[in-house]
Amino acid sequence: MIMAWFITFLAIALIVATAGAKHRANQRYDLPLENPALSLAILKESLLENSSEYALQKLKDFAVSQNLTIPELEYPLGKAKSIALDDDVFLQQAAWLDSITPLEFKEEPQTEKMYANGILRLYSDDAIFKAFSEFSQKFPSEKQQKLEQGYRSLCKLRDNSKADYDSLENLRIEKEKWEQLAREWFIA
Repeated sequence: MIMAWFITFLAIALIVATAGAKHRANQRYDLPLENPALSLAILKESLLENSSEYALQKLKDFAVSQNLTIPELEYPLGKAKSIALDDDVFLQQAAWLDSITPLEFKEEPQTEKMYANGILRLYSDDAIFKAFSEFSQKFPSEKQQKLEQGYRSLCKLRDNSKADYDSLENLRIEKEKWEQLAREWFIA
């Protein structure tokens, strides 16, 4: 069950990465300097999509420039040697990326918008649910509860989905709806 979930999640990530890769290929590191939080998010996503020494070094350099802590463990570059190992590699990559704190969380988030933005820039369920817990303590609201419940529903859908194209596409669409809801409620 967990393996199917991770394979499904990895397949979705690959579909999304492929769709956006052509668009971002020439502008990959044309970072919005006026928005360091977005720049960090772009570099993290780029490393996840293109696991290379160059992408890793760009992220490390930027993190150092923002006084962010870089994990002591090395980022697991490359792809898994087999599908059976994909789950482990993705979990390690997500945990590594989430250990570089989104800039929205660098200081005590002061607004719901900062929490929602930060949550949208996390990769692992553990980090996302931890952020939701903090969000609910600091800014309890019906919208926050619905957003968290929406993520839990998304996880359930992901865990119960098949690893076929239609299921992956449906999951991608539902994830985009959830992200859009977060943007409409908290970020706009």
